[in-house]
Amino acid sequence: MSELDEINKEILRLLCEDSRYQFTQIQKKLKEKGHKLSREAVEYRFKKMVENKTIRKFAMITDPEKIGYKICIHLALKLKNPSRRDEIGEWLAKLDNTAYVHSATNVFDIGARIFFKDTEEMLGFLEELEGDERIGEVKFDIIRKTYKVGPIAPV
Repeated sequence: MSELDEINKEILRLLCEDSRYQFTQIQKKLKEKGHKLSREAVEYRFKKMVENKTIRKFAMITDPEKIGYKICIHLALKLKNPSRRDEIGEWLAKLDNTAYVHSATNVFDIGARIFFKDTEEMLGFLEELEGDERIGEVKFDIIRKTYKVGPIAPV
């Protein structure tokens, strides 16, 4: 069995659709697409993808407004010393209100999506960043609307 043969890709697509599918439900949906596997075979493939970290984490997606966040920003930082990307990225990643953090190569060094309960909290955070000697430039956009949040299906 190839790590990501068509059956594994289809299992991943189904889990992207609804990560709560049980192995029996996945087995039935695979059968509808012409793949004859037992429930145990589906479970085996799933466990192998967890073991080899194709499936890295199980997470829920919450509605930010329903859990107290009113503002979301996309943050772009230029660092004075780009070799400190990991240090800054790991610090941002530890914040409970951070959805994602990534390093980049061109327009900015660190990008992040961060949620705030109100304007005061957001402004305080931005002031903290602007006062940080490691950071050269702080840019941000307030997110008006998000069109997709979720897992990425395999190619």
